[in-house]
Amino acid sequence: MSGPQDSHAQEMAALLDTLWKSNYGVLMERVGILRDAQEKLAAGSLDDQSRKSAEEAAHNLAGILGTFGLPQGSALASKIEVWLAQKAPPGANSADVLRSWVDELEAIIASRP
Repeated sequence: MSGPQDSHAQEMAALLDTLWKSNYGVLMERVGILRDAQEKLAAGSLDDQSRKSAEEAAHNLAGILGTFGLPQGSALASKIEVWLAQKAPPGANSADVLRSWVDELEAIIASRP
Protein backbone atom coordinates (compact mmCIF):
# COMPACT_ATOMS: atom_id res chain seq x y z
CA MET A 1 0.00 0.00 0.00
CA SER A 2 1.50 3.33 -0.98
CA GLY A 3 0.51 6.47 0.80
CA PRO A 4 0.84 10.17 0.11
CA GLN A 5 4.42 10.16 1.47
CA ASP A 6 5.47 7.51 -1.05
CA SER A 7 3.91 9.50 -3.86
CA HIS A 8 5.63 12.69 -2.70
CA ALA A 9 8.99 10.91 -2.45
CA GLN A 10 8.58 9.56 -5.99
CA GLU A 11 7.71 13.03 -7.28
CA MET A 12 10.78 14.50 -5.57
CA ALA A 13 13.01 11.75 -6.97
CA ALA A 14 11.64 12.38 -10.47
CA LEU A 15 12.17 16.12 -10.09
CA LEU A 16 15.77 15.60 -8.92
CA ASP A 17 16.42 13.28 -11.87
CA THR A 18 15.10 15.91 -14.27
CA LEU A 19 17.23 18.60 -12.63
CA TRP A 20 20.26 16.29 -12.73
CA LYS A 21 19.85 15.69 -16.46
CA SER A 22 19.34 19.38 -17.22
CA ASN A 23 22.36 20.40 -15.10
CA TYR A 24 24.76 17.59 -16.02
CA GLY A 25 26.43 19.62 -18.77
CA VAL A 26 27.05 22.53 -16.40
CA LEU A 27 28.49 20.15 -13.78
CA MET A 28 30.87 18.64 -16.33
CA GLU A 29 31.82 22.14 -17.53
CA ARG A 30 32.85 22.96 -13.94
CA VAL A 31 34.86 19.74 -13.76
CA GLY A 32 36.50 20.86 -17.01
CA ILE A 33 37.51 24.15 -15.37
CA LEU A 34 39.13 22.14 -12.56
CA ARG A 35 40.85 19.90 -15.10
CA ASP A 36 42.16 22.97 -16.96
CA ALA A 37 43.58 24.39 -13.72
CA GLN A 38 45.22 21.04 -12.93
CA GLU A 39 46.83 20.93 -16.38
CA LYS A 40 48.09 24.50 -16.03
CA LEU A 41 49.44 23.70 -12.57
CA ALA A 42 51.29 20.69 -14.01
CA ALA A 43 52.75 22.91 -16.73
CA GLY A 44 53.75 25.55 -14.19
CA SER A 45 51.43 28.12 -15.75
CA LEU A 46 48.50 28.32 -13.34
CA ASP A 47 47.71 32.02 -13.23
CA ASP A 48 45.63 33.77 -10.60
CA GLN A 49 42.58 34.04 -12.87
CA SER A 50 42.56 30.31 -13.67
CA ARG A 51 43.06 29.42 -10.02
CA LYS A 52 40.21 31.71 -9.00
CA SER A 53 37.93 30.26 -11.72
CA ALA A 54 38.74 26.74 -10.52
CA GLU A 55 38.12 27.74 -6.91
CA GLU A 56 34.71 29.11 -7.91
CA ALA A 57 33.88 25.98 -9.94
CA ALA A 58 34.78 23.80 -6.95
CA HIS A 59 32.64 26.01 -4.68
CA ASN A 60 29.65 25.63 -7.02
CA LEU A 61 30.11 21.86 -7.24
CA ALA A 62 30.40 21.60 -3.46
CA GLY A 63 27.11 23.43 -3.12
CA ILE A 64 25.10 21.38 -5.61
CA LEU A 65 26.39 17.79 -5.47
CA GLY A 66 24.90 17.06 -2.04
CA THR A 67 21.50 18.09 -3.36
CA PHE A 68 21.80 15.36 -5.95
CA GLY A 69 22.65 12.68 -3.38
CA LEU A 70 26.41 12.88 -3.82
CA PRO A 71 27.63 14.11 -0.42
CA GLN A 72 31.07 12.60 -0.96
CA GLY A 73 31.37 14.65 -4.16
CA SER A 74 30.29 17.75 -2.28
CA ALA A 75 32.91 17.13 0.43
CA LEU A 76 35.65 16.51 -2.15
CA ALA A 77 34.75 19.64 -4.13
CA SER A 78 34.85 21.62 -0.89
CA LYS A 79 38.29 20.19 -0.14
CA ILE A 80 39.47 21.23 -3.63
CA GLU A 81 38.02 24.71 -3.13
CA VAL A 82 39.87 25.23 0.16
CA TRP A 83 43.08 23.86 -1.36
CA LEU A 84 42.83 26.19 -4.37
CA ALA A 85 42.10 29.18 -2.11
CA GLN A 86 45.69 29.00 -0.91
CA LYS A 87 47.83 31.35 -2.95
CA ALA A 88 50.41 28.66 -3.56
CA PRO A 89 49.17 25.06 -3.39
CA PRO A 90 51.63 23.13 -1.22
CA GLY A 91 54.08 20.52 -2.37
CA ALA A 92 56.02 19.68 -5.48
CA ASN A 93 53.46 17.04 -6.43
CA SER A 94 50.52 19.45 -6.16
CA ALA A 95 49.44 18.85 -9.78
CA ASP A 96 49.29 15.10 -9.12
CA VAL A 97 47.23 15.68 -5.96
CA LEU A 98 44.80 17.91 -7.82
CA ARG A 99 44.62 15.45 -10.74
CA SER A 100 43.69 12.58 -8.42
CA TRP A 101 41.01 14.68 -6.72
CA VAL A 102 39.53 15.83 -10.03
CA ASP A 103 39.58 12.23 -11.34
CA GLU A 104 37.79 11.08 -8.19
CA LEU A 105 35.26 13.91 -8.43
CA GLU A 106 34.55 13.10 -12.06
CA ALA A 107 34.03 9.42 -11.16
CA ILE A 108 31.63 10.35 -8.35
CA ILE A 109 29.58 12.51 -10.73
CA ALA A 110 29.60 9.78 -13.39
CA SER A 111 28.42 7.22 -10.81
CA ARG A 112 24.99 8.85 -10.53
CA PRO A 113 22.60 7.33 -13.05
